[in-house]
Amino acid sequence: MSWEEEMVERLQAAKNGAKDLVIADYQAMTGKAPATLYRIAAKHGFTSGRKPRTDKGELKSGLNDGQLQFISTLIQTTAREVKGAIMPVEDALEIAVDSGVIPKGQISVARLQAILREREMNAAALDGVDPSIRMRSLHPNHVHVFDASICIQYYLKGNKGLRILDERDFREKKPANFAKIKERLIRMVLVDHFSHTIFVKYYVAAGENQRTTYDFLSSAWRGGHHEKFPFRGVPFFLLMDAGSANIAKGILGMLERLDIEIPKNMPHNPKRQGSAEVAQNIVEGHFEARLRLEPAHTIEDLNSWAVDWMVAWNGLRKHRRTKMPRTECWLQIRKDQLKELPAPEIMHDLYAEPEVTRKVRQDNTVSFRSNTYRLKHIPKIRPGKEVLVVLRPFHWPEVAVVFNETEYLVSPIGTVAGGFSADAAVIGEEFKAQPESTVQKLRKDNENLAYGEERKKGDVPFGGTLQVMGHQADKVRHDFLPRSGVPALRREESGIMEQEITMFELFKALNTAGIEVTPSLNSSLRERLGTSVSLADRDRLINELLTGEGGSDHAQIEGLSG
Repeated sequence: MSWEEEMVERLQAAKNGAKDLVIADYQAMTGKAPATLYRIAAKHGFTSGRKPRTDKGELKSGLNDGQLQFISTLIQTTAREVKGAIMPVEDALEIAVDSGVIPKGQISVARLQAILREREMNAAALDGVDPSIRMRSLHPNHVHVFDASICIQYYLKGNKGLRILDERDFREKKPANFAKIKERLIRMVLVDHFSHTIFVKYYVAAGENQRTTYDFLSSAWRGGHHEKFPFRGVPFFLLMDAGSANIAKGILGMLERLDIEIPKNMPHNPKRQGSAEVAQNIVEGHFEARLRLEPAHTIEDLNSWAVDWMVAWNGLRKHRRTKMPRTECWLQIRKDQLKELPAPEIMHDLYAEPEVTRKVRQDNTVSFRSNTYRLKHIPKIRPGKEVLVVLRPFHWPEVAVVFNETEYLVSPIGTVAGGFSADAAVIGEEFKAQPESTVQKLRKDNENLAYGEERKKGDVPFGGTLQVMGHQADKVRHDFLPRSGVPALRREESGIMEQEITMFELFKALNTAGIEVTPSLNSSLRERLGTSVSLADRDRLINELLTGEGGSDHAQIEGLSG
């Protein structure tokens, strides 16, 4: 029987007034205050037997719920993200008094601490762990968890290779020493959530970047690092933190083309990465701790030893959940669950150029990665249209073609002897026509509407039934008032400005008057008059040509003043 249970028995048996003597005995033995001992006794089942007070739950101090919440809010909002609440209740009470929330002297610090503790509004309650649920995966390679961390034990020191950090020199209180290290050792860990198979690789870099992330994921999923370590393959889901290298557009695009989903994550939620956090601790304790006894001097040595350790750890150590070694559990994967990583050249395109825009050629084809794809089966496709060609690594050499917001999986045509397209028609043996495009069909419909089923040479559209000439002026329904204008003037030698017209207007006036402008007359008028003629000469010329006065045409022209 524990002393707490013994104390409860004695308290239950004690008569009125004797309970304090029992508490005094245990106070002498434990050094705890009477109030604390009574609380301990209550937790172990002691009840005083008294009737509850009618005012139970009410605060004799006079504090209301709003004042208590104000104190609790001060403690919560001044907390550090990692370390938790740090403001003492004494300071929170002082701020509340200075702000007029609680009158000065209304309550003591000790009593306020007790009330906050009883109502679970104190720092310990606020820093408590939030409830969470356990997650499960369905099979090996269903979910992988990825995490990167700076290796706190090692750094690269020039040509001297890897060096172990002396914790007495490299710690929080000496940040300047960390600043001297130009290249740190990055530890990247990937864990299969189902089997808890661990893959680890080290990089020398100033920090996380897309290049190391790309290389690590490709290396982990391609496998082939050791014949006793068969782990490989692309997962269906990938859990990772929101580091800048991980959320970079190139990495996310590559993961999307590999059909890997990334579930949305709550910010600052390390439990989501729980498997990776455990794996990081395993690597530190079971692998890196050995490096104190046999240090690595190059990154190549370190990664070679890491592969050797992975073979043994995954192949021999049983996991508590599965009750079997990790590699043995991973080997339960089925053929349809193991998605092999595409070839390196495909991976390069997935990262650098996963999709391209192509213009459809005259034969309804597009080219991509030295292959030709015919698109004649796609509705409304025609030469000149633009399509988006998307690399689908698990279907290659088939690609996805996106047109009018619809995706089509298209196979390459291929070639035969001579480099010709495999589906090309053989001259003299067969004839193949492209399917009629939308525009071609429209042209044919328009032709039938204008000329009927059979068009003959010289046919007029719509059989000449359309009236499109000779009635345009009738559409003008208004009568316009005449407008007076200023005559165009020409300065003569005499200094008098006379109104003039062009030769075209002169010939028009002659025709209107019924005078035929023969080539001879035309030539004579231009030679004598130039490019214009006065209105007076026009009128005189018309009159003489009509009446025959003045002799021949040439004589009449000679008499003009122009």
